[in-house]
Parts: sequence; structure tokens; C-alpha cells
Amino acid sequence: MNGEFAIEYVELPNGRLPAREFVDSLDDKAAARIDAFIERLRVYGNRMQGKFVKKLTDDIFELRVKQFDRIFRVLFFYQPGMLIVITSGFQKKTQETPPSEITRAEQLRKLWMKYRNRYTGSQKEREAILKELGL
Repeated sequence: MNGEFAIEYVELPNGRLPAREFVDSLDDKAAARIDAFIERLRVYGNRMQGKFVKKLTDDIFELRVKQFDRIFRVLFFYQPGMLIVITSGFQKKTQETPPSEITRAEQLRKLWMKYRNRYTGSQKEREAILKELGL
């Protein structure tokens, strides 16, 4: 192993990737900057400088990305085996990380921990999973 982490995005039962959709919804320069920081996170992982990564809860961390006067956050968690799982992202508008974003990241982590992006069952069963988690 080369000491680098693998990056995975939480996938919803309907095939959507919330964090990737957030990045892709931004203008090209902002998206490229966030992708560059995600790449840096892949290389350095838990050795990345504190000004770029902050622990929010026992399990959830935020990657801090600034582009000019805009501030973006990408929420993620670590898994054994050099894996970083990205849950979600948002543009920061207040000093504190909104509790709703942390709750959402925790729900997405719970989903990933249970299914690890491998969903079986009918469309109806997959929709029930989303509803159960409030996603």
C-alpha cells in the first residue's frame, strides 16, 4: 500500500451521490478547487493540516475549502483500511457549521455503514430506506 487513502462517496439507494452532486452544481473553478482539496485529502488523509480539516463529531469531519470570498465544506468520515467516505457538501454562509448539515452527514454515514453503497431489493424497498432515514 502506498500510504494514500481511497475516496468513496455515499451513494443513496436511488443512485444519487449527494456530495458529488453538490460539487458538480458549482461553477467550474469552485468545483476544480474542491476536487483539488479532495485529492489532497486522498493523499494526506488524517495527516492533513488542521486549518483544512476539522473534527465536528466523533465520526464526522469537515474539509474546509476557500475560494476567494466563498467558503465550502465537504463532510466525510474515515474507515479502517485507509478509506475516506464523503457524505455531503455545502457552501458556508455562517460562522458555525449548521447543525442540520452535521445531522445529514451522520444520517448518510449511518446509511453507508449499514449498506456500504450496496443496495438490493425493489425500488419500493430502496425508497423505504430513504424515507426511514429522512433523506
